[in-house]
Amino acid sequence: MPSYKNTDLEILIATMNRNDLSFLESMFQQPLADVKANILVINQTEANTASSDLEHIKVINVNKLGLSKSRNLAIENSTKDLCWILDDDCLVMPDAIEHVVSTHNRVTNSIITFQTEVIENGRLYWDYPLKEQPHNRTSLRSVLSPEITFKKDSLGERLSFDERFGLGAQFQDSENFVFLNEGLCQDLAPYFVNKTIVKHQALNSSEEATSDRLVYSRGALAAYLKRNITFMKWKYGFFLFRKGLVTNFFELKHKMKIFQDGAEDYFKF
Repeated sequence: MPSYKNTDLEILIATMNRNDLSFLESMFQQPLADVKANILVINQTEANTASSDLEHIKVINVNKLGLSKSRNLAIENSTKDLCWILDDDCLVMPDAIEHVVSTHNRVTNSIITFQTEVIENGRLYWDYPLKEQPHNRTSLRSVLSPEITFKKDSLGERLSFDERFGLGAQFQDSENFVFLNEGLCQDLAPYFVNKTIVKHQALNSSEEATSDRLVYSRGALAAYLKRNITFMKWKYGFFLFRKGLVTNFFELKHKMKIFQDGAEDYFKF
């Protein structure tokens, strides 16, 4: 088994409309000149372009729209043995790189995920398991983008982000689950380690659960998983009603139609 060093890790960041790299200073909470991590930035832009004078920080400016497209481009152009997916609105914990690298030295699994802390209150983002363990399909649903790390050679050309899912795509959610679930199906053994490596703002789950874009994506996800669409549509509708997130029959009917549309549209491709 290889012995990885900190310099063997490359951080892959997808962002939009940047004309400089000052956002990295916020992420790493230090001046750009002091950021020593290997970083590859994919900057989606039609007008603004960013550049780097630092050898260990690379920038690719593209005009293609879609988060999953940017992530795939980053993976294709990464040059290090270990990769870490990061969002541009995260705060990186001071010892995060050491945690990621040492864990990959200790754990042979191809994909390893970690924990996120909520910026506003210092609590963990989810009720994570109390100890490290292999993922299953259920646990993969809660994994956030900046928690995902992997050994690049183990993935090879077998695994990439489905470009139909994610912000800027047709189905604007669930890209992480689809990516990780494909890894599970391909025996890449996603594994969870209870170490916190990033901070992120809290999610307003009530607003997200009822947004048309999320409901539409949930329908597509049900189709991807080959579930009974009629059953899943009613199940999701009952969830919204039980939680008080929809308050009348007409609103519920609309959400269930959006769910159905997402499932049907998934099968068109």
